[in-house]
Amino acid sequence: MISRISIYVIAASALSALILPVTVSANQSDCVSSYNAKTDYFPDKVQNKYNSGFDVTYKNNAKYIRNNISGETYVVYQCGTPMPEDANPTPANSLQVGNWTKVMAVPGTKVVLDSAPASAVVELLGMQDSVAATYKYFDITSACMQKRIASLPRIEQNFGTPDSRRRRRRSAGSSTSGSLVRRVSYDLSKDGLQWTFTTYGMSDPHSIAVNPESAKDMLGKAEWIKYIAAFYNKEAEANKIFDQIEASYNSAKGSATKGSKTVGIARYNKVANGTVTGWSIDQLQPWLVQGIEDAGMKAYSGDSKSFKNVDDFYTAVKNWDVLIDNSIEPLTHGGAKIPEWDNLVDGYKFDSDKSYKSLPFLSSKAIYRSDLISSYGNATDYNEHLQIQVDVLLKDLIKISKASSGAKDTTWYRNMVTQEPVQWVSANDCKN
Repeated sequence: MISRISIYVIAASALSALILPVTVSANQSDCVSSYNAKTDYFPDKVQNKYNSGFDVTYKNNAKYIRNNISGETYVVYQCGTPMPEDANPTPANSLQVGNWTKVMAVPGTKVVLDSAPASAVVELLGMQDSVAATYKYFDITSACMQKRIASLPRIEQNFGTPDSRRRRRRSAGSSTSGSLVRRVSYDLSKDGLQWTFTTYGMSDPHSIAVNPESAKDMLGKAEWIKYIAAFYNKEAEANKIFDQIEASYNSAKGSATKGSKTVGIARYNKVANGTVTGWSIDQLQPWLVQGIEDAGMKAYSGDSKSFKNVDDFYTAVKNWDVLIDNSIEPLTHGGAKIPEWDNLVDGYKFDSDKSYKSLPFLSSKAIYRSDLISSYGNATDYNEHLQIQVDVLLKDLIKISKASSGAKDTTWYRNMVTQEPVQWVSANDCKN
């Protein structure tokens, strides 16, 4: 006969078994079929080492991803497990401007692209098949991603309902109404789309801002691989890729030779009828300053400036050894094209002997643009892979630093003085 004590022991043992954690050896690639509250569903984790602009913290079945640049928090939880009790998402119909909390299940399987850096990372992670749609006007340089998205739906943006606009007008006189920002969201009503990778923080519960261009340092930009990987449960893969980029970057940095060249960014300002209205010097972003210095050069350290007289512009840039051009060439009927050398000659008034004698970057053939790899839709790889693969960017800068008469064999920087042609990329160029 089984004693009452034995029954209690058996029951306690069974109950204990129910609450013991189940060991998970790797992050899940799909939904889990059973849930255990004590299980760590994300044994593979990411941790930032640089000034990237985001943070990721983990609990057993959830990740708390904070984008410090867009001011958004994403609470993502393992598909097949319950939403965290402390998730507290911002209501989808909220009129709140900024600082949204967005909640979604991972991993991503049907996502929308409206971010070129996100597209590059999705490729690096081997998750191209997760892309199920793109924004209507989205364009990229990657040949194989162009090929993939060519047959996918193009979604629209919604700009608020009449009801939400009326409510915003009614609250405009309130002292707590804040700035009146038109509500924008992506239309994800088709085919179970999960979220959109985009560029800006939006009043949209299903958009994720991706901002490597705002990181403070070069390797901080590369860490955005980890950010996007967290939405796919691909932390292990992201860590491997980042470690490779970091090692390559540091190796290249070690090969640089300290020199005296000064690098600056400028543009001519032209309107659609072809009239040049002035010239501008751009302030360099911190990550690019670091990259230039790691390549052995000096970065222009002044503020942004504008000039109405070309001689004043020449005086301001007379000590530059390298000019990176950021001009655009406007078209008569709207839009713009990528400038060529004759456009720069006209825009900067380089056709005078005075300009050749007074500007070192012109006489040494050191004027570059970052559009060497471009699509026929005028997307440039500068906004795509260059934002992540900073080791390759540093190698370009080192070539520019060491060149005595214009750098050659760069990946992203096009030498304008030697009239290096754009490498136009289309879906037909996809080889794999």
